Amino acid sequence: MHFHQILLFIIHKISGQRSENAPFYLLKGKKSGQTIQDVTYFQLHAFFSILPQLSKEDYDTAITELYKEQFIELKESTVHITDKGISAITQQKNVLLNGWQYRGKEHVFWKRLDLAVQTLSQFHANDKKFVPNQKDIDTQQFVKDYLIQHNFRQFNLSKEMKHELHLLLENPSLDDLHRTFFVYRLSGFNTIGLTWEQLARYHKLSELDAKIIFLECLHTMLDNISREASPLLYSLAKNIRIETPLTDSAFKTNSLLEKGYSLEQIADLRKLKINTIEDHVIEIVSANKSFPISTFISKEQVYEILHLSSELQTKKLTEIKNRLPEVSYFQVRLALTRSEQLHE
Repeated sequence: MHFHQILLFIIHKISGQRSENAPFYLLKGKKSGQTIQDVTYFQLHAFFSILPQLSKEDYDTAITELYKEQFIELKESTVHITDKGISAITQQKNVLLNGWQYRGKEHVFWKRLDLAVQTLSQFHANDKKFVPNQKDIDTQQFVKDYLIQHNFRQFNLSKEMKHELHLLLENPSLDDLHRTFFVYRLSGFNTIGLTWEQLARYHKLSELDAKIIFLECLHTMLDNISREASPLLYSLAKNIRIETPLTDSAFKTNSLLEKGYSLEQIADLRKLKINTIEDHVIEIVSANKSFPISTFISKEQVYEILHLSSELQTKKLTEIKNRLPEVSYFQVRLALTRSEQLHE
């Protein structure tokens, strides 16, 4: 997928429900209650935090281009997709991204792999004095320990690693462009990986589109790495997948909830506003389908909220709250979050 395609996909999901900046916060991985809950509300896990370095200038330029091409409309402080935009979405390929599970850590995996490949290549060429392509100290130490652990001087590590990579790159979900980008980004003996500018210029793409195509390849590979089929790459991917998708602050709130503290008590103990604690609960519910919400909302209230949301065809909190004054905004958010989980 290209950047414009991703934007159209997200806007289609939130059309008329959110502002034009909502996709920007989602792509950047903003850890606010609104953005986190939108991931679940609109089933946008694939795109969360895939572009943490995205500039507002590049984003605004893309939105303006989509508007000029009549793919989207901006009205009443919300963004809407047009019929032309919907037609463009139906022509898209499957989504190969998994941002919710990696949140930028796929690049840590890439740095490890790139340095491991470079080091093995240099040693095979009997050139042990080389400038590492990856300057990050943590990456260098990880790869050093990894190579020693796998006895790389005796064990034919490079041959086995090449075999594992070959199997992963054969995945039918990937196309030749994915494979080309992956291979040409690698460095080795007398070989320096191509820059984003070089890849983009040769393939007549924007640098942003080139990065997304590469990201699709990394996510697809990581999704399919297993201890059994890819033991060497599995070790390189250690701690890359997010197993507990909670921010540190939400994790602390969750620990107190498990001990039986009320929201008010937690807010008092942590010296935080009650709204912040409520945001944490939404984040927790988004991450944990089995988290009990009956303490905060009854089954009858959940039914009322979801029935009204369906009737009005909206997930706008204010519209629902105005029709159900007896429930709180927090309860509306809870009901909508749990409802979307059931449809995942």
